[in-house]
Amino acid sequence: MQGYLIKVKRAQAWFKSFVLKQIPRGQNSYADSLAMLATSLGLCLPRVIIMEDVVTPSHEEQLSIGGHSIQLGPSWMNPLVIFLRQGSLPEDKDKAEKIRRKNSRYWLSEEQKLHKCSHLGPYLLCVHPKAVDPLLEELHEGICGSQTGGRSLSHRALTQGYWWSSMQKATQYYVKKCDQCQRYASNIHQPRGVLNPLSSPWPFA
Repeated sequence: MQGYLIKVKRAQAWFKSFVLKQIPRGQNSYADSLAMLATSLGLCLPRVIIMEDVVTPSHEEQLSIGGHSIQLGPSWMNPLVIFLRQGSLPEDKDKAEKIRRKNSRYWLSEEQKLHKCSHLGPYLLCVHPKAVDPLLEELHEGICGSQTGGRSLSHRALTQGYWWSSMQKATQYYVKKCDQCQRYASNIHQPRGVLNPLSSPWPFA
């Protein structure tokens, strides 16, 4: 526990405010059930508790567990972010006019994250192209993944508050390369080529 305490104290310096609250035992049933694992394994624990054997403490690992290390480079969002932040436009007149037209549909948050106004009203977080695959992996094959098709997957990404250009194309391509979707999909009885109907000749013509 001393190692975790050191990690918390180091991370505390990065936050503007830090509040430590004690949770009552009645509202902390999951932690109590996990604490019983250390004393006895013969008790009937709730089925929602997932047990995993950890060899080394998580505070000693260098990489973050369950996360993706993505080096984000320049993308289509950079000109919009620069214009919303500084008000500067590129030298190319066509690109500058294109950014002026798109400006009203985007918003830059305090965390310098680009959002796009949807048709229903709430803003959608714009996703970097290199972060699309990890996001689709979590939505399609994650804990709450449902192995849906490309169109349903793109709709689910929208309902979760994400947006990027060419969503339909990216989701269709991701579903096509999914091993489980291809392995357990229904057999396709449609012929490969286009059928050419031939009219039968008239007798004695």
